[in-house]
Amino acid sequence: MVLLKAKKNWGVLDSKLVQSETWKKGYKAFSVLLTKPLGWLSISREGGDSLSRLDHKSNCSWYCHSLSHEKTCEQYLAEYMERRKGGVPDQFHAFTCHAGKHCAVFPANFFNETKGAFIACNLKKTVAAMQPQAAAFQQFLKGEVSLACKNYELENLKDTLHPKALALSTIHSVHRVVSTAFSLDELLPRIARLSMQILKVKNCAIYLVDDQRQYLVSKFSTDKRFEKGTMIRIGLGIEGKVAAGGEILLSRKVLAVPFIEQDVVGLIVLRDKTDGKPFGVNDLEVLKVLSEQTVVAIKNAQLYEETQQLTLGSIKSITELMELDFSGDNVHLPFFAELVKGMGYDLGLSRRDLVDLERAVFLLDAGCVGLPEAILNKRSSLTAEEYEAVKKHPHRGVQVLKSIHSLKPLVPIILHHHERYDGMGYPKGLKGEEIPIGARIIAVVDSFTAMISSRPYRETRKMAEAVEEIKRHSGTQFDPKVVESFLKVIQEKKIK
Repeated sequence: MVLLKAKKNWGVLDSKLVQSETWKKGYKAFSVLLTKPLGWLSISREGGDSLSRLDHKSNCSWYCHSLSHEKTCEQYLAEYMERRKGGVPDQFHAFTCHAGKHCAVFPANFFNETKGAFIACNLKKTVAAMQPQAAAFQQFLKGEVSLACKNYELENLKDTLHPKALALSTIHSVHRVVSTAFSLDELLPRIARLSMQILKVKNCAIYLVDDQRQYLVSKFSTDKRFEKGTMIRIGLGIEGKVAAGGEILLSRKVLAVPFIEQDVVGLIVLRDKTDGKPFGVNDLEVLKVLSEQTVVAIKNAQLYEETQQLTLGSIKSITELMELDFSGDNVHLPFFAELVKGMGYDLGLSRRDLVDLERAVFLLDAGCVGLPEAILNKRSSLTAEEYEAVKKHPHRGVQVLKSIHSLKPLVPIILHHHERYDGMGYPKGLKGEEIPIGARIIAVVDSFTAMISSRPYRETRKMAEAVEEIKRHSGTQFDPKVVESFLKVIQEKKIK
């Protein structure tokens, strides 16, 4: 059996009933019992009923051996079904067609709603003579239609709920992503990869509007044509037009959604689904949810970065006021910070920890404020009493900083940066990995910069000599892993 499917309004009977294996087997069996009639399926639709043949042309009756005869039958049956509307539900009905053949119509209902009907034409016997077979077929049809309708509704429910569930899952995923991302450089790549993963696309690009609101600036892209830093004038191209109008773009291969707060602040563009299918409404709904969450995250990240810059600027100003200058002939605080950040990155510290590490550099010896100049600038060796006073400067620095909430993460770094890996340092004699990683990093760089800087009590050492000294104390004064990272960073930066 082959259903000549209607091209439009694909529905319950044609998509679920006639494709069912149980229907095919049952129809074949009942066809024999009903003297092998010619089967038609009338399908009720909003725009009007449609009629389809259920049998191969090779199985046609004598009357429908040609297309013109089939069209005549189809027209007659359509008119007959129109007249039959409002008939008795769930009861088959016998009639004689325009060609004088015995026929029967079997309603296909579901909860008193007419889905269509099965029409058996060219019966070899009257319906009255086949009453038991016809009644059994009506029950079979009723059960198959009910099953088809339930499967159809379940599939529609799945299609409806899936994008909503995906959207809810997206909200949760975005929340998880943004809760651990403090800067745009962290946030936007994560959002892009999350979008690609959820919607299964090959390429993603995220743009932000520049301060003058004239250009879109690429902040992340998997497409080399739009690599980070690429600028697109607002109003030009796909991206520029989306930004200019704040309108969504949904096409077969491109999906673009703007980030809108009060004005457009940027947009996300997805290209090419991995399965080759076109973008659809469900994809759009999910990306809209993601973009709404992303806007909030972007504003928070921008505020965070502004706060970080303000805090770091304030720290640098305080440092200058305290005259904490590490510079000698060729060493200064930015150089110190550059080394420390490079090592922190190499050792896998999080972006948040790297920020704290950089801040700690500028406040490292805040506790030295109040120490007599005679001690700080003494050319000869310190007395035991003077050395004890110097050893207290980490504690004094912590006392200054611990009352400032945003600087609390710096406290362990500053307090323990004079500890030694072998436990012989101060103030608490911590050893090994008991010492915070930030303090272990700074201990190496602090010693290195001290050796190559001018000091009242000794001459400046050459870079190579200072490096050898650091290597010599690996495993005793310094963490070997940190020393290895230090050597790698100074080699990469070509410091000599």
